[in-house]
Amino acid sequence: MRIRVRFEKTGPIRFVGHLDFMRTFQKIIKKSGLAAVYTAGFNPHMVLSFADPLGVGQESCGEYADIEFAYRDSAALTEQELYRLQDIGLRNEELPPAPSSRELLAALNAASVDGIRFTGAVRVGLIRSSKAMALVRYAAWQILLTDSFLEAQNPELPVAILEFLAQESIVIHKVTKKAEKDVDIRPQILSLQTEEAEAFPAVAAEPCFTRRRSLLLLCASGSNGNVKPQTVMEALCAFCGSPFDESAFRLVRRELYDEKRRPLLSLGAALQ
Repeated sequence: MRIRVRFEKTGPIRFVGHLDFMRTFQKIIKKSGLAAVYTAGFNPHMVLSFADPLGVGQESCGEYADIEFAYRDSAALTEQELYRLQDIGLRNEELPPAPSSRELLAALNAASVDGIRFTGAVRVGLIRSSKAMALVRYAAWQILLTDSFLEAQNPELPVAILEFLAQESIVIHKVTKKAEKDVDIRPQILSLQTEEAEAFPAVAAEPCFTRRRSLLLLCASGSNGNVKPQTVMEALCAFCGSPFDESAFRLVRRELYDEKRRPLLSLGAALQ
């Protein structure tokens, strides 16, 4: 049974690289006592995948991971799903019953560490096309603005954003290991707007965020095309004629969506 979990990653753990974070995540599952599935062979590893791993220093209130557990699936399995179970050496009818979504979340949170909190769990299909990492198309970001960033902005920010988005193209110079090229990122920016103070997240309760201002960005994400929020901010600063300083804002990913802009948790069924 493949279960998709939604979780938060906030606080100091945002500075942990993805490989170390993955090891921590696996230890949480082991400590929870839940029956995770492992690959066969001389070096078995947990069957686990993340939807769209965060960069170092970034936080999230809407992260996703798909975990395969050795529990009996009460749903009617397709032929593809039955073959998938056989591939990992399991027979659905021989497995123990699955815990409910509430029980699974309670077990994971009891075994978790500071900065990781599980907020949702649903059953999803076993076929490759239903994996979270293959479904991601868009990401919603909250960009928390420090007082120093706001003081450096000469034009009124909401007006500057409207003028920024009114451009037919937003060309940036992209440098990779293999090449350098100019890229138009405007088609990948779906929306950008200022956020009300009431929605300011608790993760930024620090002295440098006293003005409680932030931006909401909806942009392309995933393997089929993506734009980093840092890139959007750099382009916005260049448009406003302001210096770009990556330490002048803080990134919190709020949600991941599929091609129809549905949250990934809505694509599964709750465990009863």
